[in-house]
Amino acid sequence: MDTAESTSSEWYATWFDSPHYHRLYGHRSTEEADRFIHNLHHHFGWSGLRLLDLACGKGRHAAAAAQRGHRVTGVDLSPQSIDAAKSTYLEEPGLDFETGDMRHFALGDRFDGVLNLFTSFGYFDRSEDHLSVLQRIHAHLKPGGFLILDFLDVAFAQNRLVAEEHVQRGDFTYEIHRQFGPLPGGTDGFTKHISFEEGGKAYHYKEQVAGLSVADLTRMLMASGFEVQDRFGNYQLDPWESGVSPRAILHATRS
Repeated sequence: MDTAESTSSEWYATWFDSPHYHRLYGHRSTEEADRFIHNLHHHFGWSGLRLLDLACGKGRHAAAAAQRGHRVTGVDLSPQSIDAAKSTYLEEPGLDFETGDMRHFALGDRFDGVLNLFTSFGYFDRSEDHLSVLQRIHAHLKPGGFLILDFLDVAFAQNRLVAEEHVQRGDFTYEIHRQFGPLPGGTDGFTKHISFEEGGKAYHYKEQVAGLSVADLTRMLMASGFEVQDRFGNYQLDPWESGVSPRAILHATRS
């Protein structure tokens, strides 16, 4: 049997633009995204904001924000995701999408707020790249603007790590292996290996995310010119508690 593997060190450039990525994770609901945006919108009393959804995927959070009267730009590295977002939300007013790398994007605009949701951070081998993302966000915010950074809670995820499973999506069976340990950049984090067969070939992709604690994220934000204002532990915006909360959602403002 032939074997094809994603060998690029930038694994996200190939995997996130693969049709199998969208097939495997296609069950993620617009209802979940809508509830999260609803909770943010009402908790902070947002009104008529200019928002950037960075690493927007297919645009479900961006669309939910636009439907509440905000003007939203969604940016994602994956051309396939951006094409899908444009097609799905073609008629949605106040919403546009662009391809871009979160480390280097330059939109020529300033925003009231930036959203980085559903663990769309921590993908890179070098800590300098994570800081570059935060610095680009900072540069695109108006004075006093805010960032909502939605990350996983590392202790919670470690304690509930499923080492191996098989996921069926239509005619495809995805064999998934997960581990927590050293990453190529020298830090610890989560690695997921995804294997499947198609057309007589065996395919293998990986995902990885750095094991950044809330303390780590807070230090990085402060070093990038932010002040952390709130820490939430789930999409209902309950207070964050290490190892108990499934999410680590940080609300930070541009200082």
